[in-house]
Amino acid sequence: MMSQIAELDAAGFMPVPGESEEMFVSRVRGILDRHAQFDALLAENKTLTVFGEITVEEREKIPPEIIARAADVTWELYKFRTSHVPGFFLSRSVGLLWGGCLIGDPDENFSLFLIRNAFRTREKWLFYRRTELFAHELCHSMRLELRETTLEEHFAYQTSPSALRRYLGNCFIRDVDAVLFVVPALLLLAATLVRDFFWGAMPVGPFWILAFVYPLFLLLRNAASRRVVKKAARKLKEFGITETDAILFRCTREELCALGALENREQFDRLILDLGSRELRWKIIIERFITRENTTV
Repeated sequence: MMSQIAELDAAGFMPVPGESEEMFVSRVRGILDRHAQFDALLAENKTLTVFGEITVEEREKIPPEIIARAADVTWELYKFRTSHVPGFFLSRSVGLLWGGCLIGDPDENFSLFLIRNAFRTREKWLFYRRTELFAHELCHSMRLELRETTLEEHFAYQTSPSALRRYLGNCFIRDVDAVLFVVPALLLLAATLVRDFFWGAMPVGPFWILAFVYPLFLLLRNAASRRVVKKAARKLKEFGITETDAILFRCTREELCALGALENREQFDRLILDLGSRELRWKIIIERFITRENTTV
């Protein structure tokens, strides 16, 4: 049973916190059945509407070899390959700078990728790379079950070849972050225009402060989150664990903090023994990434 569950983890499925082995296997079977039904209906009807408003067509389905290249990236980093989630090229009603996204509903056991039609024949469009974009969303598709937003973008952005994106990606973890990042800058621009063209005594100093306060907050929050991950990674390496990225990827923030606070190998062995007794996710981690040579558990 445990070997089957470990294979499901390698295929991109993660247990919900507190989920039993039987519940996990049953839920994954439901997900696979739902996607198989979708594939059969799409082949029959050629066009389907999903989530009540998104229309997809069989001719726009993304070839599996494109998604497989992204799965190579996630395997290298986090030791999983997701192949059950379908993807579609989309050219209608998309934003000017929109590249793609994952849309899913856990209650429906269904998710899919949507990606800009420009990627049909190109690996790169503007500042997006097709493989990076897919790998990023594959990470979201697996970690979705953790319901843990504060580090979600950190792990997803580690798939990027850009060091800057890998570092700054977790700054924007909520929709409001982008709004509060842009709006003060627009207010500063408006205040400057008013001063230059309409009212020379217009004070712009407060708008400069507003323009820098939220970006500074985002940077500090990002730095704090990175410290949590880096400290946990450092401890794992000290204890002789080699697949650190794969383990960290499967952790909640609370678990990462607990790993980072450990002082010695004995404490580590006690911690994973406790986690493994309570969480199926940690049973999988121990089975796949913490070998007998690496632990006394």
